[in-house]
Amino acid sequence: MPAYHVEESIFIKKQPAELVEYLSDFTSWPTWSPWLVMEPNCPVTYQGTQGEVGAGYHWQGDLTGEGKMTLKEKSDKQLVIDLQFIKPFKSFATATFKIGPEGDGSKVTWLLDAKLPFFLFFMKKMLEQTLSMDYVRGLKMLKSLLEAGSIASKMELIGERQQAKMHYVALASEATINELGDLISSDYEKIYTHFKEKNISAVGAPITLYESMDMETSICKVRNLFPVENPVAVEAPFICDSIAESKTYVVKHVGDYQFIGNAWSYAMFSARHNKVKIKKMPAGFEAYLNNPHEVSTEHLETEIVLFAK
Repeated sequence: MPAYHVEESIFIKKQPAELVEYLSDFTSWPTWSPWLVMEPNCPVTYQGTQGEVGAGYHWQGDLTGEGKMTLKEKSDKQLVIDLQFIKPFKSFATATFKIGPEGDGSKVTWLLDAKLPFFLFFMKKMLEQTLSMDYVRGLKMLKSLLEAGSIASKMELIGERQQAKMHYVALASEATINELGDLISSDYEKIYTHFKEKNISAVGAPITLYESMDMETSICKVRNLFPVENPVAVEAPFICDSIAESKTYVVKHVGDYQFIGNAWSYAMFSARHNKVKIKKMPAGFEAYLNNPHEVSTEHLETEIVLFAK
């Protein structure tokens, strides 16, 4: 059976002892778990005395599947957790938290070691990359919860919707997921300046269209764009193109852009659960419905729009 490994770290401005106690109490996990956050009504039951070896919890959701975890080892710098996945397929894994002092806080490293069922061997690289992104989301939410006291991320399922044909002007770019934020801002500024120089008017919210993503390298090919009423003449590197009328599946995210991945995950899992077939490429787009310079972070509105078959 092919083994796979995931490892991600983050700095949190809390002392190791506090983090060990917080993470060993599973009743806190639904608030920041990158999986339970997309299904807040998922039934969860707890076993044992929380914070002590032998404690655990069991979940059984429509989107998150079914499984249970048990605290196996606990020390002042490490937690070891046994994971048992029951649905959608049975497997076992070991999750570890390594927590050590760093500056005025702690470095938290979240690891996962497991083996895939033999019939899923071809999914190893994709699974590692997907889980790495999940771990990054979870650690960011954990950091926000413990440092700021809250997580600015709320989601609303809009569901199936018909997308009208859309003309647009764009810049085509590529970057890793971690680099996308700066790239998107830079491209939008260039397009905005070009529109002012050429007297072109946008007729909708700015959009990032995801043309492809390499799951092994996390490199995304995107088009950062503004919708326009009709096609316009542009010169390279600008592109004028259109999105055809199409069926879509939509989730709205309200909150910090750093948590938009929650909405992507929710949209994918929800579409699968509701038997809505999604196109692989282009996967979809993000539409930024309000201006981050005009509203607070917790009120930022973004739509995740998946292209349906």
